[in-house]
Amino acid sequence: MKLTEQFGKRLKELRKKAGLSQQGLAELVGMESSNNISKLEAGEQLPKKENLEKLCCALNVEANELFNFGHLKTREELIKILNDRFQKMSLKDLQYFKKISDAFLEL
Repeated sequence: MKLTEQFGKRLKELRKKAGLSQQGLAELVGMESSNNISKLEAGEQLPKKENLEKLCCALNVEANELFNFGHLKTREELIKILNDRFQKMSLKDLQYFKKISDAFLEL
């Protein structure tokens, strides 16, 4: 996943956590329209240098939080991680995990 896409997902995550709409965040940052926030979240571009600090203030986060996207994985990355873990599990652990996942999927 490209840096712009990762940044966009993280920005959207932090914006929602802060309870802000795209328009609300755009206003706090001083952007002319929510279209700018939309482009950032879609991974079309990174913010201008002067807007980076404004985004941090509006979202009440440090700059490194905007670029902390280690937890944002693609479906393929997650499948690989889980498959690697499954390969190391004992039969008993796999059976237990299956029961847990069955219960989860029933919800």
